[in-house]
Amino acid sequence: MKALKYLAVAALSLAVSAAHADTFRLRMGSGHTTGLTYVKVYDTFFADEVSKRVKERTGHDVRFIKAWGGSVAKVDGTIEAVQNGTLDIGLVPIGFEQSRAGLLNYSAFMPFTTPDPVIQAQVSNRMLKEVPALQESMKRYNSHVLGAMVSEAYGVMSSFDWNSVDEIKGKRIAMAGTNAPLFMAVDAVPVTLGIGEHYQAMQTNLADGSLFYISGMEAFKLKEVAKYFNKSGFGSLSTLVAFMSLTTREKLPDEVVAIIDEVALEAAVMVGELSKKRDQDLETKLAAEGITINTLPLEERRRWAEAVKDLPAKAVAELNGKGFPATDVFTTYVKFLKEAGYSFPVDYQF
Repeated sequence: MKALKYLAVAALSLAVSAAHADTFRLRMGSGHTTGLTYVKVYDTFFADEVSKRVKERTGHDVRFIKAWGGSVAKVDGTIEAVQNGTLDIGLVPIGFEQSRAGLLNYSAFMPFTTPDPVIQAQVSNRMLKEVPALQESMKRYNSHVLGAMVSEAYGVMSSFDWNSVDEIKGKRIAMAGTNAPLFMAVDAVPVTLGIGEHYQAMQTNLADGSLFYISGMEAFKLKEVAKYFNKSGFGSLSTLVAFMSLTTREKLPDEVVAIIDEVALEAAVMVGELSKKRDQDLETKLAAEGITINTLPLEERRRWAEAVKDLPAKAVAELNGKGFPATDVFTTYVKFLKEAGYSFPVDYQF
């Protein structure tokens, strides 16, 4: 009798749980396509694991409506889309959102950081966890930093062969606008364009090169117009961010939000690991196809770093002037990198 009573109570419990199960539809988008690692990870691993774990642990259903490739928001409008509710989750390269996400862009203002995406991911996750100001900086935009992810290592693909600072002078390089000072310091000419426009710019001679990851030669077919790739040492950057609407988070059950956060952290680690492997695999593949791959010598990287050593201090001063604790953020970043085994080629002063 006791066993039957227990089974009856258990069945009633499941019925009550099922009766209260809800379906949550989350709109997730990016200006980039799944050709980029961070978007692909969210399109597959993140979406699948959140749906699976939420179902298993809570009985609720989470379904994602995906809007990649700028179908809802372009790269410079994703945070606004999250802020106004057009997207519940938005993935964005924050180099295009400097006015809103400037403090989160700290690594982009520190040229020649670690080229290892795994190390950068470890530091990036630690920064988000231990530096509350980063999360706080986005509340004014109704946005929660769901995941701070890293890029593959930046380099320059070009239609010309080069391997010294002097050889890039006067050359027109397509890039995100926040990277312009890095090239202006060595008398190269920045051409501000989204990565989707780099192919045509090089095809029409508007640009001589493109600042991006080596995988861009494949994903955006740039190997058709650029036969050289220079591993310039700019590094892997923590500049790819997934934002989630605070309004959406408040409407979801706490246990669902906890699972979303859990998977987002795992996704950030995965992006770092996949980015490192993608760098290695694409370098091997492209070299076999006849693409010339150069590694900028250490002395040239030091020359270039010396030419831009004032950029971090300028960024810190500007962000401090907006009321952000930028000095602490940048100092902590340098400290965490050193503890992870990486030091910059020059001693940046803030």
